[in-house]
Amino acid sequence: MIEFKVEGKAVPQPRPRVYQTASGKSKAVNSRQSVTYKRLVKLAAKNYMNRNRLSIAECPISVYLTFVYTPPKSYTKKKLKAIQDGILMYQKKPDLDNLAKGVLDALNNTVYKDDSQIVELNVKKQYGDKDEVLIQIKEL
Repeated sequence: MIEFKVEGKAVPQPRPRVYQTASGKSKAVNSRQSVTYKRLVKLAAKNYMNRNRLSIAECPISVYLTFVYTPPKSYTKKKLKAIQDGILMYQKKPDLDNLAKGVLDALNNTVYKDDSQIVELNVKKQYGDKDEVLIQIKEL
């Protein structure tokens, strides 16, 4: 099993911005912030793979992603207690599918050859002590 975390607030994968160049060709560009975050995820994955002397998976895999967010400082004690008790869940933007897309794309050719190998995907958002993404990958 591959298990590591990426510290910091997760950046969702936005839709690419398409514009026309002076020569009339269309060009699609991703946001600078999402590209930087993908590099951070890829670096964390490479460090884990190298440290544990693991090779790129080529078999079917299952992926578990947990996006952890700290509660705002403006939350009342009542809201913080509700979070602790599991009553109040993280329901804010960004969308879960956009968060997962960015991380899964970043892990291509690092942990697995291609994200088409993923046959099972479990993704969730939750409150926690610090902003981070917990990543678990199991070969099937």
